[in-house]
Parts: sequence; structure tokens; C-alpha cells
Amino acid sequence: MREFLEALINVSEKAANIARQCRQERALFELLVQEKTGNQKNKRFLQDFKTLGDVLIQETVKHDIGRKFPDIAERIFGEESNKFTNTKGETIRVDVKNTEEETCELLAKVLDGNMEAACLLAVAVHKEVRMKVDLNNVTIQLPLKDLGVWIDPIDSTAEYISGDCGVKAVNGIHPVGLQCVTVLIGVFDWATGVPVLGVINQPFHKLSAEDDSIQNFVESFYAEPQKMEPCERPRRHME
Repeated sequence: MREFLEALINVSEKAANIARQCRQERALFELLVQEKTGNQKNKRFLQDFKTLGDVLIQETVKHDIGRKFPDIAERIFGEESNKFTNTKGETIRVDVKNTEEETCELLAKVLDGNMEAACLLAVAVHKEVRMKVDLNNVTIQLPLKDLGVWIDPIDSTAEYISGDCGVKAVNGIHPVGLQCVTVLIGVFDWATGVPVLGVINQPFHKLSAEDDSIQNFVESFYAEPQKMEPCERPRRHME
């Protein structure tokens, strides 16, 4: 189970990298800004792009975890549909291909031929990410065949798109703004639906106005299922 939790943490950071890529790279950020201003000429395309960030993270998590743990591959779900219709009227199913080049070509179809934006995202999707985590105190043992995974790829999408990072924290908590954005990956018991494991990645936890640097924050949670009722909150395990 330590290997599984480590994989979830690693893919959550890859997801955070994709989210940050969309905000930091000029080719992608300009698209987000244009939607924010409500440009009618590109409204349909930009609406698709906004959703693409969520779906690409979702499909990346499904791809990486499913490939590493095939026993659970068919039980990984997310809240987004991966079908898109671009401005040419073409319906495209977004997924992660075998190579970076193939993924870039697919994303370019969704993004109406914007190869620069598509390839920036493809690089982030296929780049290996490994975080240094100490999971020696994780003792939970659960068979993967009894589990399912649910993904909320970008929680607080409106805050993510607006990109506001000037709101001060209240008692250490930001009520609004980019710092509220999270990537959520939950693991549940397939038979009961009870949550047993999870990772929360906060891609924009700390933002420096001086040098525009970003620090993220990752937490993982786990619970002993035999000690937990459906209405109880999982015990927290912080990394």
C-alpha cells in the first residue's frame, strides 16, 4: 500500500505541474486570460480549453495509476467527460497516448491546431515526476482489487481561471484566490463506498509577489477501514 500511496502522491504532483503549466506558460496563459475577458470570437474554443485542463489532469491520473496498477485500472473514475467538440465541429476523445508526440498531436486537434500549447501540455503529461516522501509510518494494508479511485482534477476551477493571488489569508486560510485550488484523488472501498485513502495537492499554496515563485503543499490521508463507519472522517496523515 505504501507503493500505491507513493504513486498517488507522485501523480498528484504531475497534475499540479499541468495546472501550473497552464497558468505560467505564455501560450496557455493568454488563452485563459482571453476567456476571462469574455472574448465572443473565441468563446466556444476557450470554453473547451478551460475544461481541457481538468480533463487532461483526470486522464493523466487514470493513465499513470492504471498502467502501474492494472488491477485497479477499470475502477478509476473522474467527474469530467473526456469528449470535446472543437470549433470545426469535430468530436475528439482526449486521453494519454503512448508517446509525447502522439499526445501533442491529439491535443492540437482539440486546440484547433495550436501546436505550441498542445506540446507544452504533452511534455508535462509525459514527464516523470518523483517526490521525496517518507511513508514508513503507513501501515494500512488493503487489496487493490477491493478499491476504487475518484478524481476531482481541479477543485475551485473559477479561482484557477481568475488567477487572483492578492487576497490575504484569514487565520492562515485563503478564503478565495489561486491558493484555494486543489487536485483531489480519493480512494474508496468498492463494496461500501467508504473512503480509505486520499491525496490533496495544493499547487499554488504559497505565491511570492517578489519573484513570482510558487510552493505547493501535499497532504495524504488514510484510515483503517475496520475502525471506520461511513459517516466518520478519515484519520489524517500529513506529508
